Amino acid sequence: MRDNINREYTQEWLQYDRPQPMYSSAINKFYDSFYQHNPVHTPDLDQQFKDTLVQWLNNHKYSTFSGLDAFPRRDILNGCTQFIDDLYQRCGTSLQTFENDYKYHWRLNPDIEYVTVDTLDPNKELLIALPFPFYGDVHPDMDVILDRCLEQSIPVHIDGAWISCIRDINFNFDHPAIHTVGISLSKGGMGGNRIGLRFARNTPNGAVTIMNDFNMNSQAPVSMGIKFMEDLGPEYFWQKYDIAYTQVLTDFNLVGTKAIHLAKTQDGKPVGIRPLLRCLEK
Repeated sequence: MRDNINREYTQEWLQYDRPQPMYSSAINKFYDSFYQHNPVHTPDLDQQFKDTLVQWLNNHKYSTFSGLDAFPRRDILNGCTQFIDDLYQRCGTSLQTFENDYKYHWRLNPDIEYVTVDTLDPNKELLIALPFPFYGDVHPDMDVILDRCLEQSIPVHIDGAWISCIRDINFNFDHPAIHTVGISLSKGGMGGNRIGLRFARNTPNGAVTIMNDFNMNSQAPVSMGIKFMEDLGPEYFWQKYDIAYTQVLTDFNLVGTKAIHLAKTQDGKPVGIRPLLRCLEK
């Protein structure tokens, strides 16, 4: 995990272009002690990770996620970036997304043409982030988007990379338009050791399925993810930085969102605030 120790509590450290994943000094201590006390190669480690992540989400103190029981196929991921890469590998150009979603889509295809609620292409699958990067919340048109996709038989895939950084979001994944959901620990403290889980209604084709079917997942991040979730809940960063978050909003005239790493300017532009939160860390 890259964490600049020279950060300063100034306007220049607001992140307008690329909000960084969350971090804290406790994460450093976690990494330092992990390999001394935790086995990497044990039987059924993958299944233990899957069970632990489901329970971890269910135990969220500030948000409620339901409906994942409708997705019986569960596959280990190298974070949600692999979830996205697998979709692009399977769908190619038959994948659509909205403007102001994850910038990785633009990096993969600088000529990408974004869609709107009214221009959804029935011949392409939809990938959408939750929380949505521009809002730090569920996309305000999410219900309409899902219903339109269902009407047009458009499979929907949910990118939940930032789900460990949110609060006050209640979401039911069991909408029939949703085919897969990717959940990652990477944005919530494990960015240097990418690990996550894909939930699917059926068994998708592609590299992620093959990696899991043939037990090809790296066991060190799996083991670390289990220990991480046992030590730190999904609401950890809100519990740690709640007061600091409010102070940053006040000091820099920003508007809050439901994502701890993100605020908005008075004119509605999203801005990453991790460096400022770290400056105020107690």
